Amino acid sequence: MLALLLRKFAVTPFMPNRYTVIGDIVVLGLTILMFILLLQTYMHRSKSLRLLLNMLGLSMVTTSVNIFYNQFLSYAEPNHLLLYILRLVRFSGIACMMFAYLRYLGDPFWIRETVRKTYLIRSGVLLGTAVVLDVLGTVFRFGYYIGEDETIYTGFSPFIVLFLLSIISVFYTIIKHRSRVISPIFWGLFVSNCVTLLLMAIQFMRDQGSFTQVALFFPVLGLIFLFHSNPYDVNTGAVSETYFYEELGEQLEKGHKYVLMSCNMQNFAEALKYSKDLKMEYYQFFRQNVQKGVLYQFPDGRLILSFAKSYSTQQDAVIAKMLEDFKESHSRFNIDYKIVVIETTKSITESMDYVRLIQYIEKTMVSNSIYRVQEQDIQSFYESAYILSELEDIARKKDLDDERIVVYCQPVYNIRTGAYDTAESLMRLQLDRIGMVYPDLFIPLAEENGLIHAISLIILNKTCGAVRTMMEDGYDIKRISVNFSTVDLRYESFCKDVQQIISRNQINYDQIAIEITESQSEADFQTTKEKIIQLRKLGIKFYLDDFGTGYSNFERIMEIPFDIIKFDRSLLLECSRSEASHYMVSTFARMFADLHYSILFEGIESDADQAACEQMHASYLQGYKYSKPIPIEQLSSFLKKRNAS
Repeated sequence: MLALLLRKFAVTPFMPNRYTVIGDIVVLGLTILMFILLLQTYMHRSKSLRLLLNMLGLSMVTTSVNIFYNQFLSYAEPNHLLLYILRLVRFSGIACMMFAYLRYLGDPFWIRETVRKTYLIRSGVLLGTAVVLDVLGTVFRFGYYIGEDETIYTGFSPFIVLFLLSIISVFYTIIKHRSRVISPIFWGLFVSNCVTLLLMAIQFMRDQGSFTQVALFFPVLGLIFLFHSNPYDVNTGAVSETYFYEELGEQLEKGHKYVLMSCNMQNFAEALKYSKDLKMEYYQFFRQNVQKGVLYQFPDGRLILSFAKSYSTQQDAVIAKMLEDFKESHSRFNIDYKIVVIETTKSITESMDYVRLIQYIEKTMVSNSIYRVQEQDIQSFYESAYILSELEDIARKKDLDDERIVVYCQPVYNIRTGAYDTAESLMRLQLDRIGMVYPDLFIPLAEENGLIHAISLIILNKTCGAVRTMMEDGYDIKRISVNFSTVDLRYESFCKDVQQIISRNQINYDQIAIEITESQSEADFQTTKEKIIQLRKLGIKFYLDDFGTGYSNFERIMEIPFDIIKFDRSLLLECSRSEASHYMVSTFARMFADLHYSILFEGIESDADQAACEQMHASYLQGYKYSKPIPIEQLSSFLKKRNAS
């Protein structure tokens, strides 16, 4: 092998009859085909795609030049200068191909931008040095040159050294950073480069020159299959969501303005697959409108159309026409939809945030509606994102005394004693950037993201601490109730967590009550029943919250040993509307009272409300008539001292 290498660098006559054009013709055809297909497949030109197109372009040039070069060699008296230029162009193109390939690997292997810039500078210096050395080799006859007898001599070639350095760099990058990509990507890149190295080694040992372009094409082909397979969905013509994040992110970096139109239709992809009429209608709409931009498909059924913003006065007219065409098509098939229109803005710099904003907006939309995002929506979205990040931090730290969780409470009036001896604890968030946050904003976020249990335990701990403090100060506090969701009760550790926190604060179990709402799920019902029975044995009281709203199943209520039924304010309002409604609500209340449940009416705002509830067997009353929610530290002002007469 060493002898072959030394012979390769020695000045020896070149044997052109060892070259066959078939390999180069095949590579040229494949390269042109791949170049055209990629141009047609990808509407947006991402950085990685541009690098790949550059490699294919360089492959076309170097392969064509190699064919012409070997063709001119067959002439009796070839033009020497032309041969020198063609050879120099070919090897320079190959070197640029290798540099572009290594540059491409920077993204999948997370190479830092500073390292990439250093690599580009060094590559430029190496290429320039190779060109100079090759020209000097021709001038001083130690490299490639054509003798006076028309014999071509080959000697030291800096481009071979450059090629070897590139191959070493490729394998070093792939092997060193293999943990940064999934196994199929690593092996795909590794094997395609091994094939290149093997072909080049065989060609080198046989003193051949016909398969250089073929060998160099394999790694590029590997990139196409691994990273640039056809992204279009056959049914919708939409591109995968992966390309949305990449391509929009690049446009945002450049400061380009885009309009995004999101359409979320229930089971649309499935319906499109099996309905010929729907497919024809969709394709007609697609041809009329989607050609204005690029359509992306997301796993949740959402389609997003992205197109560059025009600053002409017709921009709104284009969007209006598109929506008009959509409504006309929709009227024939009647699939529920939500459409959100948003323009890119400087206040949102991440492509992922645009999708999150769209999802955030959709939560408040009714079906079959269209909404255009306003600046206040963006502000609200980021406020929600901030709240979620704080909730995640609270859950991660698991500090039962976290100062960001603030306990408020609402005193409850005991009709029998005429005193305030119970209360309901209420949760608030106190955050540095936005101040006080109310439950309607953060409770849904906590439940959706699996964070509710962590903050529920904090509110329980702080409530228990407040009860202990009031007891130590001599106040008569019977109990305080704490709200838990059905999500909380799904945790296997729920009973253990509650028991440990109450014991930790050294208060009696019966001084804490747990409020829950009824669930429609059979599994949740069984879980709730088991947990309530287990904790009730310790003395903890249980309230059924919000009776009269949503789902109510009397059979299940009878099975679960609740202590208090809380009637929602909506039932109290219903009483005043008709005698029939009053009769129904009072019958429910009397029935529960006869079954030895205590009745608590919420939302009491006037003396008339109180009188009506007292007539309906109420035991407890709660509402703004008595007090708005107050910090739990102020509850003592409503309580009696135990030694008071």
